[in-house]
Order: sequence, then structure tokens, then C-alpha cells
Amino acid sequence: MNLDVTDQGILRSFLIKLYGSQVNKWPMNEKMLNTTYYLLHESSKCSDLMDLVPRPYTPGKSAVQYLSKQARDILLRQLKAREQHYLSCVRTAAYSLKHRFLETAAGL
Repeated sequence: MNLDVTDQGILRSFLIKLYGSQVNKWPMNEKMLNTTYYLLHESSKCSDLMDLVPRPYTPGKSAVQYLSKQARDILLRQLKAREQHYLSCVRTAAYSLKHRFLETAAGL
């Protein structure tokens, strides 16, 4: 199944945000889409773990109130549907998978 021009443009613009203008030379095909899906899957695992990290403590607040609010917020973040990824997770996944994208672009 080939990607239509619109889908290729969407995929290309997403990858340009991660890897820069070199993406303009890459073929936007099914294999590149699958590699991008894998990147988002890896980013999602990281984002799920980031939801478990307590947010910064504000000095002067009650530690007991802070801990109970953080526990509640962690639970709520886990219950909501995952529609977004943490930017740091996407960038880390993009960095670690760059060689895979370059191989895909080279047809390997």
C-alpha cells in the first residue's frame, strides 16, 4: 500500500521537526511510516513512565498535602487517554532511532 501525497506531506513535516532538512531527501513510503510508528511507540513507553514522576515541590507547602496531590495527579495522568507525548521522550526516541531512519532512507 502506497502513501498518497497528503499522507507523505504529513509524515515528512513531522520528521523534519525531528531531523531537519535532510528529511527532504528521504522517500516517504510504507517502510518510513512503519519506522515512524515504532518511534512513537518507543516515545509512548517513555511518556507513560514520565506520568509517574512527581512534579516539583513548592517550598512552603505542606509536605502531606503535596504528596497526596501528587499521588492523585499521577493516577489521573495514568487514567487519561494517551494523546500526547512528552517532547523529551519524542526527542530521545528520535535520537536513538536516527540510524534506523537513515537505513530506511537508504533502502536497507
